[in-house]
Amino acid sequence: MADKETPKRAIILNAAIKVFAEKGYHSCRTLDISKAAEVAYASLYQYFKSKDDILLSIFRDNWNFLLRRMEKIKQSDDSPIDKLMGIFDFIFRSYTQNPDMMKVIIMDVPRLDQFYSPENWKLYNRFFMGLADIFQEGQEKGIFRKDISPIIASYVIYGAVDTTIRQYVYNPEFNHDNFPIEAARNEIMRLLIPGYLSKERTAKAVKRTRKGA
Repeated sequence: MADKETPKRAIILNAAIKVFAEKGYHSCRTLDISKAAEVAYASLYQYFKSKDDILLSIFRDNWNFLLRRMEKIKQSDDSPIDKLMGIFDFIFRSYTQNPDMMKVIIMDVPRLDQFYSPENWKLYNRFFMGLADIFQEGQEKGIFRKDISPIIASYVIYGAVDTTIRQYVYNPEFNHDNFPIEAARNEIMRLLIPGYLSKERTAKAVKRTRKGA
């Protein structure tokens, strides 16, 4: 049953996430969403113009939440490496806590033509610009290589995360037990971060390793 303490708009969006994840965006109707939300069909249109509007609202609400979390991490005193890891910790936790939401954002949202409007694309790209800011901070502090474009680095890092999560939400043959989601973030960072480290930083890491040997 719908939670009376939860605003009706949120109830509708939460129901839509479940319906989209189960049936697929193109295979469901707004009537399916109103039934799942236990709200009158007509009242759904008091909050959303169409099924497309519902899907885009799921994207905007959750992406803005991610951006707010990123901004908080950016303002922290953590090192650039820890900031990147903190952001991707959040993304992987979001998948663990709400895999249906992640499935809808990854699989359904990009298939909608309206997603590529200037307004939505600008919102989407704010995430990559935020990652690029962190990478640039690392360059200025001598942690990351200066011969790599910060924005390209952000695409590569997020691409690895996005591709990995796609396997968890979409690939029925992917063995979750052999590849637990909790370990995925660590493996991605172990693969990518060393390639981004400056020569000075790499030399220090090697030196510490040899001392510990």
